[in-house]
Amino acid sequence: MSATGLTAAIIRRSRAAAADIPPATLEMAGLCVLDWFGLALSGANEPATRLTRDVAAAEGAIPAASVMRAGRGFSARQAALINGVAGHALDYDDVNLAMRVHPTAVILPGLLALAEAEGLSGHAVIKSFVAGYEAAGMIGALISASHYARGFHATGTIGAFGAAAACAHLLGLDEEATARAYGLAGSQAAGLKAQFGTMAKPLHAGRAAEAGVMAALWARAGMSARTDILEHPRGFAAAQSDGLPAERLRWDGYALDRNLFKHHAACFGAHGTIEAIGALRRQGLVPEAVRAIRLKVDAGADAMCNIAEPRSGLEAKFSLRFNAALALHGVDTSDIAAYADPVVQRPDLDAVRAITSVDLAPTGWPEDVTEVRVETIDGRMLVACHDVSKPSGDLRMLRERLRTKFQNLVEPRVGPGRVTGLMADLEGMATLGSLADFLAEATLR
Repeated sequence: MSATGLTAAIIRRSRAAAADIPPATLEMAGLCVLDWFGLALSGANEPATRLTRDVAAAEGAIPAASVMRAGRGFSARQAALINGVAGHALDYDDVNLAMRVHPTAVILPGLLALAEAEGLSGHAVIKSFVAGYEAAGMIGALISASHYARGFHATGTIGAFGAAAACAHLLGLDEEATARAYGLAGSQAAGLKAQFGTMAKPLHAGRAAEAGVMAALWARAGMSARTDILEHPRGFAAAQSDGLPAERLRWDGYALDRNLFKHHAACFGAHGTIEAIGALRRQGLVPEAVRAIRLKVDAGADAMCNIAEPRSGLEAKFSLRFNAALALHGVDTSDIAAYADPVVQRPDLDAVRAITSVDLAPTGWPEDVTEVRVETIDGRMLVACHDVSKPSGDLRMLRERLRTKFQNLVEPRVGPGRVTGLMADLEGMATLGSLADFLAEATLR
């Protein structure tokens, strides 16, 4: 059977995207897998992950899927939830600015859980990952700007659709059943930006991954739902955004090709500040020479990463002022230890935070550009800008940088002897006929 309308068009285009994937896009998908595994392994014992895992363990289930460093199996639904939280707990995972979603954290966990539970291949997972990513990309391009501005956390909302699209593709659902999976995902999609700086933020990612699994399983079982959930007059776009644009949906290449990886363990909205101040520091700027710092950012940053006086490492990830202080002092923000609670109490960092101000730019300022103005003690004004929206065009260099990130994240957890082999296994995951043994080993069950 087939569906009609916008929802159906997105389903068809996302399936077409997964049918014949260009080599560079396929490589990008593999990099997403590598990056997410390192983050999820490292984030497995973060408080949000541990609490989610403890509640699921108390709930009980038939062990069908692996969970990062849990030492036991869980149901596919539980595994998607827990691993989704683990991959986003450090807030160090990839982003796509066009959809305003952390895509891999919501799309991959459910795919892995279902593939392990149902004996499906690594190749099927990669193709379904692309299908889900492109579905989220198209939905995000249509509505994410106004949706995000209203206060919704798109990782939890639009991400639920991407997860459902991916899981439906993995299970081989037909077009009509996939449309019902979208409808079921739309009724589960949730997440508010008010939760930034709390454990609820990574829970949004876990819940989106779980929603994708359940939407696909319910749809396969025959549960009814609207097949036009995106475009219905009381559907997702109408209820949670300013509505769909008047122009028709356009597919300008792969959204996955515009995936951005984090190289600082903070909210992506703070990366421009870190990079711009880092550039001034490399030119010789030192903390003792600074009288004041002014950051000019898009007004949307106020609801995302403008905690003025962070009280914890988690809040510090969402503080432009504190990240300015870290950058000026040359703290390695690629190391998650930069955001440990004791670091927030450092007097030298607090002193820089106190002389840093944030200007919210008027309409028309480029959304992804940060301008830094530093007034020095001797009266100079130093200026630097950074645009975070530009992906790396060199996949070889990007892979090496992500391998280093993976090693830094995983080696303290598993020891130096395991990292190289685990990385090689992950990079060959797409060739595996069945993921069960691989996942049991890779997640150290």
